[in-house]
Amino acid sequence: MDIKNRYSIELNKISNHLADLERGHIYELTKTPGTPSCATLAQHLREDIAALLDLIQNDKPGVAEKVAEASKNI
Repeated sequence: MDIKNRYSIELNKISNHLADLERGHIYELTKTPGTPSCATLAQHLREDIAALLDLIQNDKPGVAEKVAEASKNI
């Protein structure tokens, strides 16, 4: 399985953070409660990238693999 498929959930989460930034969906612009600030999005991106790198470097399964495995056991 290639990395893009193996870690699709993790990559999608990072992509969603970037999309929020691209659309200006940040508290500093919208003033909407519950909308993340730029600093919060940056922190989430940093944490999510670090977690993804850990999964890849240590050949750990991603969320998609864990779900697939769990559904086999049902």
